[in-house]
Amino acid sequence: MKPHRLRVNKVASIFSLNDKTPVYRGGLHPETKYPGSPDKTRDTLLPKLALKPWIRSDPQPLILSRVRLIDPSTSRLFDGLQDVLIEKGHVQSISPSGDRTLGSTANEAKPVVVDLNGLFLCPGLIDCHVHVTAVPGVSTMGELVQTSDELIYLRSTYILREMLLRGFTTVRDTGGASKLLASAIDEGLILGPRLIQCGKGLSQTGGHADFGSSGRSTGCCGGHSQSLGRTCDGVPQVLKATREELRGGADFIKIMCGGGVASPTDAIETVQFTAEEIQAITTTCKQMGNIHTTAHAYTDDSVLHAINNGVRGIEHGNLISVQTARLMAEKGIFLTPTLSCYGIMVRPPFENFLSPDGKIKNQQVMEKGLDALKIADDAGVTICYGSDLLTSMHALQTEGFTVRASVLKSAKVLQHATSNPSKMLKNEKIGRITPGSFADILILNANPLEDVTVLDWPEKHIFGVIKEGRVITSKVPALVADVLF
Repeated sequence: MKPHRLRVNKVASIFSLNDKTPVYRGGLHPETKYPGSPDKTRDTLLPKLALKPWIRSDPQPLILSRVRLIDPSTSRLFDGLQDVLIEKGHVQSISPSGDRTLGSTANEAKPVVVDLNGLFLCPGLIDCHVHVTAVPGVSTMGELVQTSDELIYLRSTYILREMLLRGFTTVRDTGGASKLLASAIDEGLILGPRLIQCGKGLSQTGGHADFGSSGRSTGCCGGHSQSLGRTCDGVPQVLKATREELRGGADFIKIMCGGGVASPTDAIETVQFTAEEIQAITTTCKQMGNIHTTAHAYTDDSVLHAINNGVRGIEHGNLISVQTARLMAEKGIFLTPTLSCYGIMVRPPFENFLSPDGKIKNQQVMEKGLDALKIADDAGVTICYGSDLLTSMHALQTEGFTVRASVLKSAKVLQHATSNPSKMLKNEKIGRITPGSFADILILNANPLEDVTVLDWPEKHIFGVIKEGRVITSKVPALVADVLF
């Protein structure tokens, strides 16, 4: 009996009607050349036979010529115009424009040379406090809590793509994302920024990430979805929770050490977890490879509670004093303020987002947020950029540059989203454009060292986004985007 010929878009997997006679889909033997393509075999026609077919080869080498190169760490421009060679996702070399040796690469492919005619090159931006699973598609946070994890992760792909198009090539998720999502981005299955994640934030019962039916949180760092946080009480439970998050691939651990704006069961002034519980977390992280820990905390009491028990970073910190800021600087504690979200949450179209009690607490921390930023800067604290936006608010991710620039110089604010996060994340390949760094690059028509608020208008000022050497989007005719949407 003659087997049927199967035609499924030339997919060359094997199937057999019995154990002896293989049948190839499309009816062709693997070595048979396809009609119309006499010089091509199945292997060259079907690269999608690879184990992970979405993983792409390295982009073609690229020379960005005649650029004005920004060094945020020193708050200066390189002298004169520069040429930047990008190869295999990294910056290979930087030379004054016109250096004829720049085109010599270890790669067989000849670099594409793009004359940018004096446009600015800035390192890709880093947002150190996001929640990519706090997705649009719902009108209230209560609806989001009821949304299935599968739908949330599907919608998060939109959030991630938009963040990258706004110029954020790295983001740090402080509750909700997972190692699986980060790996999907790394492999190119999902288009988005490099994702640093903590899995689920840790909360005591009745704390800032307790989503129990007796009191669901609905605001910052609480209420985004049921997967945002997990509760644990007592040393045995916090040890288990910490170890499980690390086993799941968490890059750092987030601890709720104080109250939050919209969580209904805890006032801003509350201090959460006992000293023994926090020490159990920080000791475990130290033993498991010196894993970074950070704490949700607004007040002096909650910040000091975290620091004194081994936590290395503070999220928010709107109500800190001069003395606490000086202690943070002395101990090398990182601060990630989230100053734009408070104003966004109470103005149209989000004026009904918070409950009446939440609006009171929001006003409480918003009034002191810029004061705390200036206090921390004066004390020498290393400050990082954080947006902490939810649902459709993500579209205003860059507004923090405008808010911070109202009290600090532009050059210093740019460090918040580039060189400072590089230190906190212990990754010298991000937040800078130097030989050996990732080729995470923004092409700008204005200098953010002079006016950082240009980053708040990406549609006007970003002429190109490059992540690991691959052109994501471009307004430069000679620079062609190389992404698959």
